[in-house]
Amino acid sequence: MRKIKHFLGDNAAIIGLLFMLLLGTLINSSFLTLGNLSNILRQNSTITIVTLGMAVVIISGSIDLSVGSLFCLSAFVSSYLSQYNTVLAIAGTLLFGALVGYVNGILVTRMRIHPWIATLSMMLGLRGMVLVLTGENTYKPKVPNISFEAVARGSIGPYLNYPLIITIILVAAFVFMMKYTRIGRDFYVCGGNREAAKMMGINVNRAINMAFVLSGLMCAISGIILAARLGSVSPLAGDGNEMYAIAACVVGGIYLTGGRGKISGAFIGSVIVGLLTNIFNMQSLLSTFWESVITGSLVLIVVLLQQISARRAEHNRKIYEMQ
Repeated sequence: MRKIKHFLGDNAAIIGLLFMLLLGTLINSSFLTLGNLSNILRQNSTITIVTLGMAVVIISGSIDLSVGSLFCLSAFVSSYLSQYNTVLAIAGTLLFGALVGYVNGILVTRMRIHPWIATLSMMLGLRGMVLVLTGENTYKPKVPNISFEAVARGSIGPYLNYPLIITIILVAAFVFMMKYTRIGRDFYVCGGNREAAKMMGINVNRAINMAFVLSGLMCAISGIILAARLGSVSPLAGDGNEMYAIAACVVGGIYLTGGRGKISGAFIGSVIVGLLTNIFNMQSLLSTFWESVITGSLVLIVVLLQQISARRAEHNRKIYEMQ
């Protein structure tokens, strides 16, 4: 029983996922079908990929509010460059996303600006840049690129589409990185205690910079998928994605205080958010506006539970030290 309790405590997001699957099945009998689940994961692939980058930043003890705007601008950049060459569109967008992430990291580490302020400023600046470049209208490249669009529209079989394959590969890569590589361990140590990280010889600034670069790269990949799938880019695309990414991380068991959480949990949290959207689209009893209310309430409840757990752990630590 102790092992079961410990497992459920570390993997509470799995319980939430099972509950959402059960709820969706009760609401609509066609919910739990391969076609519907594949469609949900495909539509949710962009926010899931953004969530991966956000998870690394939060675990390292920071935050990135610019992901929604960077996601939209990356989609525009890739869509614009796709008129010339597919490789240029992908490589150029990835380089752009990494550069913006690096700038965020420099603002936080070298300039010592609080991450909320630094990334909030970047969020507003990037969104304004999108509006200027698109003229506040949906952008569509003059010359369509079939090979570029195939990045998000292709599939292997009826259910395994390319965005889902890309998402699975990225999730596996991030899980491996956080669990088995030095930089992954550095992220956890920096998020848990930066002073201790410095005493251990960890280059804290480099680790945080790398976290922001990874976040920028994930926004770029997500933007490429969006542009390739839709063939156009709305200047309001990704609006609020930063909040959904943070919500997915929290629901997945990642502590906003940093240093604790799993990438697998962030992935499950993003799936839960996607399932919630799909369930609301299937039912007719509640307005879709209730989705935000429920999501916000769920995040608040999880954060409160995290605080209770943290206080209990601190209390037990003090008792142990006294003995």
